[in-house]
Amino acid sequence: MRNDLLWIAACAGCAAALTVFLSAGGVKPLQSAMQWTSTQAQTAAIFFVQSISAAQIQDEYHSVPISRSLSGVPEAAVPAEKVRVLIVAGHQPEKGGTEFGGVREREVVADIADALVELLSQNPHYEVMAARTNTSWNPILQSYFDTHKLEIETFMQSQKLQMENYLADGSILPQADTVYHLTVPSAAAIQLYGINKWASENDIGITLHIHINDYPGRSSSGQGKYTGFVVYVPEKQYSNAAASREIGEALAKTLNRYHATSSMPQESAGVVDDQELIAIGSNNSIDAASMLIEYGYIYEKQFRNPATRDVAENDYAYETYLGLQDFFEDPLLSRFGTNALPHQWSSDLLSGAAGPDVYAMQAALHHIGMYPPRNETFNDCPISGFFGPCTKAGVSAFQASEGLPETGELDEATRRALFAEYLRR
Repeated sequence: MRNDLLWIAACAGCAAALTVFLSAGGVKPLQSAMQWTSTQAQTAAIFFVQSISAAQIQDEYHSVPISRSLSGVPEAAVPAEKVRVLIVAGHQPEKGGTEFGGVREREVVADIADALVELLSQNPHYEVMAARTNTSWNPILQSYFDTHKLEIETFMQSQKLQMENYLADGSILPQADTVYHLTVPSAAAIQLYGINKWASENDIGITLHIHINDYPGRSSSGQGKYTGFVVYVPEKQYSNAAASREIGEALAKTLNRYHATSSMPQESAGVVDDQELIAIGSNNSIDAASMLIEYGYIYEKQFRNPATRDVAENDYAYETYLGLQDFFEDPLLSRFGTNALPHQWSSDLLSGAAGPDVYAMQAALHHIGMYPPRNETFNDCPISGFFGPCTKAGVSAFQASEGLPETGELDEATRRALFAEYLRR
């Protein structure tokens, strides 16, 4: 069966190569594309064959350590194999992505990616790579884009053609679009297919794409109607779907401890499968377990204030790391589940305040069950770093539980009581 599928892939690739030929200008490019298709088809994602499993990735993570005599370090410090992780900040360096009030998605996600790479790099079980910075692609990927452009285009056309054929004969069922996604510019699409192809050729186990959501119906300066995060995974008919979903569910679980799941009805499950997103393997174009996280909506308050945004970015990265560790059944000893805690307040906080102190206060109140206030949700009352009515209600409820005056302000007595109580829990 697999050999038959490889032959189909090769034929489809040749057909796609003919399309490329019409615009490439000559026989040599066509010959090159056909030669690549016949020799490299085995490295492309193959339909109907599981390309990676959750157990396979977990086994790599827990592989037997390298001998001390070979590495010169304690055995427990260096695994024999490492899980190769590619972190892809959404959009291209210096362009693309949504914006709100001067906050650019492409910059926020690059910051989250940097923080996540730093966390994962401290764990010897991972070999982690960032796809880009704020200003440029990783030189490895940039070189690949430059030197393999024709191969990437041929691969893209081949996978699309196979998908069209399988949809036409009923081997694959089409999935109706439940969420509208913006069309990706052609140059960006080629780069995404290039990332997928490179990841498959280089034994990447997990690709994690990082984005911030937006609501297209909002005004240029107004807040949209939805809030919260969502994790997109490949549709279940794709070869990397099962492993991707298992990891995606672990990520959503940890993110949901301190953040709202998307209030958009189509995203309310927290983990949503998708047939069209290139990043997670549209047209079955990647072998690795692949997820795309939308950490929130660009107009949400935690992204607006630079000081609060920095705390939120690091918190999202930390909670993502916790989710990966839970998937690998090697959980971090994280008492609070957020890197906003522990925290001690040195000044009073009043309504209208904003910043890391407020973010930590909301997290501490949540940890002890006082935030969001009763009958409210994270969508109504997020951990955002902004001291509004929800936060005042949470502080008042805490003060009542401690027998303190219900001022709704974090005064000195309330600070001491909150610090002692969240540490006790």
